[in-house]
Amino acid sequence: MEGSSSSSLASKSDGELEEMLDRMLTRLALCDDSKLEALVSKLLPLTISSLSSQSPAVRNKANSLFDSIHHVNKRVKHHHEIGLPLLELWKLYTDPAASPMVRNFAIVYVEMAFERAPAKEREDIAPKTLENVSKFPQQHQEIILRIAIKVIGECHASRISDDVSVKYSTLIASQDKEIFLDFCLHMLLYQPPPQGGGCPPGLSVFQVNRITGKQELKGDMLTKRRLGILNVIGTMDLPGESVYPLYIAASVDSQEPVAKRGEELLKKKASVTNLDDPKLIKRLFLLFNGTTATEHATPEHSVAPGNIALKMKLMSGFCRSIAAANSFPATLQCIFGCMYGMLFNICHTYKIGLSSGKRFL
Repeated sequence: MEGSSSSSLASKSDGELEEMLDRMLTRLALCDDSKLEALVSKLLPLTISSLSSQSPAVRNKANSLFDSIHHVNKRVKHHHEIGLPLLELWKLYTDPAASPMVRNFAIVYVEMAFERAPAKEREDIAPKTLENVSKFPQQHQEIILRIAIKVIGECHASRISDDVSVKYSTLIASQDKEIFLDFCLHMLLYQPPPQGGGCPPGLSVFQVNRITGKQELKGDMLTKRRLGILNVIGTMDLPGESVYPLYIAASVDSQEPVAKRGEELLKKKASVTNLDDPKLIKRLFLLFNGTTATEHATPEHSVAPGNIALKMKLMSGFCRSIAAANSFPATLQCIFGCMYGMLFNICHTYKIGLSSGKRFL
C-alpha cells in the first residue's frame, strides 16, 4: 500500500517517489468519481510533499500531477461527499521541515478538507490548528482562525463537550490565546456593514477583512458563531481581564440569545475582574473611543468608536476603576464622547419632533 504520511515518504528513494507519482498520474486519468476519494487521499499529501524534493525529476513529476489535480478540483468542487485527508494535510502544513511552497499548497487543501470532514473530525482537529498559530504567516493565520471559528459556530453553538473543551484549554498560557481571543472579540463586535458602506462600530477595516475573508457573515450563521465562541471561551477558565471585553461586547448584542449568554458570563467574571489592570483599561478605552487622532493610525487600521449600547455598558466599568479615572487623555475623550453623544441624541429627537409637528418645552 502506498503510504501518504510524511514519515513513510521520507524513507522512499527518489526513484521510488518518481515511480509512485507516475502510477498516481496513470490512475488519476482512469479514475471515476466513485473511487476518487481513496485516490486523492494518497495523491494530495504525496504530490504536495514532493514539491520540495531535492530531486528535479521528482519535482517535475509533482508539477505534472498538479496540472491534473486542477482538473480534479473541478470534479471535487461540487461533490462535498468526496472527502480530503484533513489530518495528513495538517501534518504536512505543520511539519517543521516543510518548505514555504509546501505550506502554501497545504493550507489551500486544509481549508477545502475542513469543508468536507465529518463533524467529529472537525471538532477534534480545530483546536489543534490554534496551537502555534502566532508563528504562522499572517495570511495563513487568518485562514486558520476563520476555519476554527466556523467549526466553533457549527459544532458548539448549543454546547461543548468536556473532551473538546480540554483541547481549547491548552491555549491558556500562550501567545496563541491572545490572537484567538482578539479574533473572537472582533467576531462578537462585527455587524454587516450598512448599505452605504463604512466600518462596524468597534472595528477597523483591517479587522473586518481579517474575520470575514471573502464570505458574507450575517443572520443565523453569525449568531451561531457568537454563541459557539461564548460556549468555548466560557469553559476555558481564563482570567477575567482576558475575557471581560468579549463578554461586555456580547451582552449588548442585537440577538437576544447572544446578549443573554454574554450577560450570564459577564456576571460570573465581573466580580473577579481587576478593572484597574492597565492593559484591560486600555482595551476598553479603545472600544469606547476608537482610534484617536493622536495615535496616527492608517485609515485601514483606524478603529471606529463603539456603539451607544456598548459605551453605556463600558461606562459602568469605568466608574468603578481608579485606573480609568487616571488615564489621560482617554478619560477626557470618553467624557467628550458622552457629552457629544447626548447632545446628538437631544438634537436628533428634537428634529424628529419638529418633523412630526410635536412641540418640546
